[in-house]
Amino acid sequence: MSNRWDDARSQRGLDKLPIQTVYEYVGRFDVDFDQIYADFKDHKDFARADWNTWNSVDQDRQAQTPFPVNESTKYVSTDQVHFSELRVREPYEAFEKIFKDLGLYLPEGETYVPIKIHRQMPGDMLWMHYDFYDHRESPETWKKYLIFLNDWAPGQVSLWGEDAIVGWKSGDCYDIDALVTPHSAVNCGPEERWALQISGKKIT
Repeated sequence: MSNRWDDARSQRGLDKLPIQTVYEYVGRFDVDFDQIYADFKDHKDFARADWNTWNSVDQDRQAQTPFPVNESTKYVSTDQVHFSELRVREPYEAFEKIFKDLGLYLPEGETYVPIKIHRQMPGDMLWMHYDFYDHRESPETWKKYLIFLNDWAPGQVSLWGEDAIVGWKSGDCYDIDALVTPHSAVNCGPEERWALQISGKKIT
């Protein structure tokens, strides 16, 4: 059985390179997290599952494990790797404004959901991985941004390549090359971590 980590590294020539750390701080958006939390905390479409179950929904990934199987990872239970996501399909003014302010658009006919909320609960871990955009044409033309919705709290760490990100403020936005930069997140603190993932093509 193959795994997403080794497949991504070999397919993209990354296995011959040091770990890449490609991201840039964009700036801080004006975000009202209290209102966002009130509007979305009880949303019926919030999906929560271990990461292996989440990826099994995609036919292209069913033959892959989320991580390489070796002497150490054989002890990892997928129950430890939780992922909570809400794909925002209905209009929401604050998110749509950020999408436009970043100069992004969704090509006509594209089924990919450009705006997603990641809700990381205390004790959750998202395994280190690379993004796959196999269903898209010219994936290198797509941009991915991560915007932290609430302030950092102790125990929360976002890992991008060789860097560990902490201390963020609500609205802090980062441009991440998720195709070449491995990334993950851990919440071993007592508070939830909310982040907004926005993807789309740049308006030229």
